[in-house]
Amino acid sequence: SMSERLPPEKVVELLNEYLTRMVGVIRTHGGIVDKFVGDAIMALWGVPLTQGDEEARALRAVISMREELAALNEIRIARGEDPLRVGIGLTAGDIIAGNIGSQERMEYTAIGDAVNLASRIQTLTKERGLDILVDRSVVHGLLEKFIFQCVGNVRIRGKNATVELYKVLGYVAENGERRIVKTPYSEFPPISNVA
Repeated sequence: SMSERLPPEKVVELLNEYLTRMVGVIRTHGGIVDKFVGDAIMALWGVPLTQGDEEARALRAVISMREELAALNEIRIARGEDPLRVGIGLTAGDIIAGNIGSQERMEYTAIGDAVNLASRIQTLTKERGLDILVDRSVVHGLLEKFIFQCVGNVRIRGKNATVELYKVLGYVAENGERRIVKTPYSEFPPISNVA
């Protein structure tokens, strides 16, 4: 909706500022940026080599992205600009990553059910009014390190079975303290009829 109200050069400025900050967070936590799709970032962990802790690194990244967005929004508000909201969908699974395309143009990307599922989960963030949603594949094995709350099972286009979704509340520090990471942008009024 901002692109309707802002001149194109301001949209580019906004996107560059936002994407620069988010890419920095992703890289800090060992992720790689596969591509930008408009204002969306497709990021991967465990490519080209897995290290066995991809889900934990991705979760640390999305929590840090939540905090980074709040810091950016403080700057935007001080400049008289509207704050930004994001929706992040995260899943774990097998993919194929490599060069895909035609003889004229090849692009490095990832293909697989997990890629499609992450995209569908991201779309559901708007309907649920949550900035981060993950599925059971991410939560599995990390209940002692991160704090989740189940938001229910949903039917997702292209999947036969329902998918159990969780919101990410925070993490457990090394000293065992439970730390909730909430910002004014973690939750928002749900947007119905998301296309």
